[in-house]
Amino acid sequence: MVQEYKLLFVGGMGVGKTTAIAAVSEIPPVSTDVVNNDREAFDKELTTVTLDYGRITLPSGDRLRLYGIPGQQRFSFMWSMLEHGAMGMVLLADASRPDPFAELDIFLKAFKKLLRTGRAVLGVGRLPRGREALDKYVAKLARRKIKIPVFSVDVRQKKDVLLLLDALFTQIEVVEDDYHGGTSEKIAQGENETAV
Repeated sequence: MVQEYKLLFVGGMGVGKTTAIAAVSEIPPVSTDVVNNDREAFDKELTTVTLDYGRITLPSGDRLRLYGIPGQQRFSFMWSMLEHGAMGMVLLADASRPDPFAELDIFLKAFKKLLRTGRAVLGVGRLPRGREALDKYVAKLARRKIKIPVFSVDVRQKKDVLLLLDALFTQIEVVEDDYHGGTSEKIAQGENETAV
């Protein structure tokens, strides 16, 4: 029987959720982008108001349903609806923002339940070169007692998005093994084949 798994792509406006989903989806992503009327706050032509949706079929036949949340707080009523039933989350951040950690805090708070389960990864885009820049994000999560993998990524690159998904499935397996004494279903089996 084919299983379907719901994954979220979370982060502020313009961090690359729509782009990341488009990079890996086997179908043209469904997008609810509209003209951005708040160009002063963020200079971006379009913005997502409800969700983005894409899909990946694994070699086993199981499907990953990829949902991108709207990044603006005024659409936060959608966040909890989209979070319901999600197996894991790819959190995206943009290091080039004037105050990237303040924006990240919004999503660390809003999705704290899912983050505390460990079923998440953080991908940081536009990061200055050097390990030190990435370490600041690791330290930020540690202060909040959040233990998830952190990567420097370019969400335009399919290999980078697949890396995030592969790491997310590893996280999910570890959490499942911890909770169920090693009896978890290996849903990520074959994901490495997809990433090749």
